[in-house]
Amino acid sequence: MKIYIIAVGKIKDKMLRQKIAGYLERPVKGFEIIWKQLPDGEGTAEGMKRQEAEDILRALPARAFVVALDERGENLSSLEFAELVRNVINSGRDLALIIGGAYGLDEQVRTRADKLLALSRLTFSHELARLVLAEQIFRMLSIIKGSPYHH
Repeated sequence: MKIYIIAVGKIKDKMLRQKIAGYLERPVKGFEIIWKQLPDGEGTAEGMKRQEAEDILRALPARAFVVALDERGENLSSLEFAELVRNVINSGRDLALIIGGAYGLDEQVRTRADKLLALSRLTFSHELARLVLAEQIFRMLSIIKGSPYHH
């Protein structure tokens, strides 16, 4: 299974980039993680979101199950997230996880998503959201594979 992480904007903090890579570069048999970094939009907040939405929608792989990270999304436990991904695996589809830019996601992206997921009821910067997502991907894969990381 391929897991695509489609994220808007660069991670400027070197230590944060290293920490994210530390989670996502650990090999897990049967899974390939593909990172697609998209540029920030330009202009007003709404203009940026619209431009970023067009880039996100173009970057989505065909037939992937799309999960958009959004503060209005459903809060899942790590075990529930692993169960969601198990169901995607059983459907034979790849998984695409979307992180918007500094102003969040345009309605076009929310509408296209198969699932809206909140990482927390708290609001995170898009850079910090990437770190939290990276750790949760590693934890979810550990749960699916039965490794002792999640306890």
